Amino acid sequence: MTSDIIALVRNEPDIPTVVEGMIAFGESLRMRPAGPGAMHLYDPDGRLLISIEAPELVRVPGEVERLLGPQMAGKVRPPTWWVEVRAAPGMPEARRIARKFAEDIVHWQGGAVWPPPPEDAL
Repeated sequence: MTSDIIALVRNEPDIPTVVEGMIAFGESLRMRPAGPGAMHLYDPDGRLLISIEAPELVRVPGEVERLLGPQMAGKVRPPTWWVEVRAAPGMPEARRIARKFAEDIVHWQGGAVWPPPPEDAL
């Protein structure tokens, strides 16, 4: 089963730039396009770690609350960019990379990550 993480960001994200930053700061990743606006990240052995879907602009008020709950809706305002990240099943490293990508993109673009880190979920 995949592990999904969603980054909600204020501005249209530049996925390759964020991934290149992760690589520059020491992550051993290979990036390949996976369709219009989508990316796959692989480890050095060629195993798929995460899939990053093409960002979607959410313009409808209430949509974030309907899909992720009122706690997340309180952290972002529409319009917001929805970036879905899927970690490969059975690979703890994939989940770590997926969360790092989501947190990095929120760091640079502003917004919030769902699910929040465990210490924020209380």
